[in-house]
Amino acid sequence: MIKPNQDQTNPFQGVIFDLDGTLLDTLACIGTAFNQALEETGYPTHPIQDYKDFIGDGVFKCAERALPKAARQPELIDALVMLERRRYETIWRQEIAIYDGIPELLAALQAQSVPTAVLTNKDQDAANDCLIECFPQHTFDCVVGYTGAYPHKPDPACGAAVIKTLGLRPSQLMMVGDTPVDLATARACSLFAVGVSWGFRTRETLIAAGLDALIEHPSDLLHYV
Repeated sequence: MIKPNQDQTNPFQGVIFDLDGTLLDTLACIGTAFNQALEETGYPTHPIQDYKDFIGDGVFKCAERALPKAARQPELIDALVMLERRRYETIWRQEIAIYDGIPELLAALQAQSVPTAVLTNKDQDAANDCLIECFPQHTFDCVVGYTGAYPHKPDPACGAAVIKTLGLRPSQLMMVGDTPVDLATARACSLFAVGVSWGFRTRETLIAAGLDALIEHPSDLLHYV
């Protein structure tokens, strides 16, 4: 665990989590849904592990990366997204997994009355469904997914909406995520940037992107609240 360079003990009063690759392992359900959509439209599929590099910037960017370069046209991307959303809805409950230690972390934060939020590039309805299904005992104070009301992360507008809802100063909040997009969002919103080693990007990628702390297990986050 790379610890923060902070003199003050436990300076943070709230936590904003990314979703895919941070709270939930959604690689299989996203990759399977896209592969089914690609196969249906006649395009090559990908090994599920390849989707680790496709995920993180929203469903449209994932679709663009999954398509052959010659097919990366707006109308084809939109059509693939429409198909993927339909396939995802039918399979995600069978494919999704909760990362070890996350339920215990959420329970500990709740016991300490630490506000929690989710800020994700995942579609809002899909994010809500995943959180209700996987964490029925935990109520997040705010969940902001993609609706079109704000640009995707790392644009700071969506982060600003979460910060406003939580009612805390940026300096009191951590942004916890598994991709450079999450770390860039933290910097754009003046949040403490925490990378997680268990998600869709490597430790080296996260460190190169710039962060304030890197944790190896969810329980490590409790050192900072």
